[in-house]
Amino acid sequence: MATRRRTATTNWASGNNAPDGPTAIDNLQSAKDEYQLVDYVPGLPSSVKTLPRQERFSFFEKVRLGFLLIVLGIGVFIDRFLTRKWDKLSDLLNVYGWIFPKPPTTEIWRDDAFFGRQRLVGVNPFVIRLCTAIPGNMKENVNKGRESLQMVLQQKSGKTDFTLDTAIQENRLFIVDYDILDGMKDEFGICSPIALLLVDAKNELMPIAIQLYQTGENNPIFLPEDPSWLMAKLWFNHADSSYQESFSHLGVTHLLMESVDVVTHRNLTTTHPVYEILAPHFLYLLAINTLARNQLINEHGIVDKTMSIGREGMFEIIRRQLVKWRMDEDGTLPEDLEKRGVVGDGILPGYYYRDDALLVYEAIRKYVHTYIHVYYDDDGNNGKLQVSNDAQIQAWVAALIAKRELVGGGCEIQCESRRHQFPQYEQYGFQPAYPVGMRGTPPQVTNIELTGTAIIKAIPPKVTCLLEMVVMKFLSTQNTRRLGNFTRDSIPFNADDAVKQFREDLRTAAETIEERNITRKYPYQWASPDNIPNSISI
Repeated sequence: MATRRRTATTNWASGNNAPDGPTAIDNLQSAKDEYQLVDYVPGLPSSVKTLPRQERFSFFEKVRLGFLLIVLGIGVFIDRFLTRKWDKLSDLLNVYGWIFPKPPTTEIWRDDAFFGRQRLVGVNPFVIRLCTAIPGNMKENVNKGRESLQMVLQQKSGKTDFTLDTAIQENRLFIVDYDILDGMKDEFGICSPIALLLVDAKNELMPIAIQLYQTGENNPIFLPEDPSWLMAKLWFNHADSSYQESFSHLGVTHLLMESVDVVTHRNLTTTHPVYEILAPHFLYLLAINTLARNQLINEHGIVDKTMSIGREGMFEIIRRQLVKWRMDEDGTLPEDLEKRGVVGDGILPGYYYRDDALLVYEAIRKYVHTYIHVYYDDDGNNGKLQVSNDAQIQAWVAALIAKRELVGGGCEIQCESRRHQFPQYEQYGFQPAYPVGMRGTPPQVTNIELTGTAIIKAIPPKVTCLLEMVVMKFLSTQNTRRLGNFTRDSIPFNADDAVKQFREDLRTAAETIEERNITRKYPYQWASPDNIPNSISI
């Protein structure tokens, strides 16, 4: 395990190796020398200054990752030089084979129903919210196109008297609003779109209107019958994917948790019970983040080569969103869902991420609660500590707040692996389905007929798309044990019963999800404990 090792002790509260014992305190001081924080990018979570030796990838892991990259590299070589250049959409399919299997999105990427499902069970199901009123900067366009929009509503609902007001009253109208992207530099080539989506008569979420910018001239709303509709969806998905890779993936999952990781090493001894419960979930996190800084988000690195916004655009998105983000609201699943208005009887059917992730969240919450009460008691009874009297915990929380990794009182830190989903190749592997790079300019009128050639010209050139496929295939690899499957020496002492119950709860959750998938039209596996790793390791 790539974290500091503890020396076994039968009593966590006494002896040289106890959290406040002399040996443990000496080790903590050494950790403060090894685990130093530095602001790699102003406004972003702090990072480890130098990767400690014990945090490096194991020899086996280096070999495994190296072999994977060699195989992917061979695939790129074959696809680049043995397949023809892209002149038409069907040419994109020539690159798929045994190394890069054809994603299912190649068959359905044009469908509005697929676009709706991307908001619910894609790689970024964290943004959609209940629409209780049309945004002010969309009202004028909605009013201009009210007659055409009314026809769309009637068609989707199957009712002649169905209106936007009806959709709002029945909690069937939802919105994804990327106002956070408004005012980004022109060089980033990204929109700040708004999409309205309706739960139709078949209980499917369908897009009914897209506006590509918050304000400005030549900024119409696009409707499903418009010739430019498909291109509008591509540009919306470009904004969605840019946000997903920037904030949902890099910002919250990797960088924020890295800061928590380093602060934990600096303030908690290795025999401290809170360190012990967190340590398995930090495996290889610092190593993969260091690798990313050197190869992925470095200047002129892979992100600059594949994403329109480049690394500077990613950093800007993280900076903008981080000041609004709260661990106790946005980083806590039930509160996040409540805040977005997507919980309640009959609200947003098909939101399988929500339904399944809540099972896992409850298993984690129960485990943490049971574990903590093995060591702590509100009144300090039975030889247990009170949290308020634990100097290390107080220092740890103070350090997290000082680094702004916790905002607001009563916050909790949970495993962010639930955000680190692995269907990235499934979504990103076919560029028109979910592009991170776009060329040209977004459509400014609704009536331009879209051709396959226009799409080829809009997505990046072949070599760039192949590089993106390598990255997404690599990022879709799971390389640690699944959630709850700890190694023997990483299971906290005195917590065997809690861990055993945790594993049983996770198995129950996985079985429930498996049963749900039998009757689902589109099975969803990515929130199952069987597909959630212990740590954010790639």
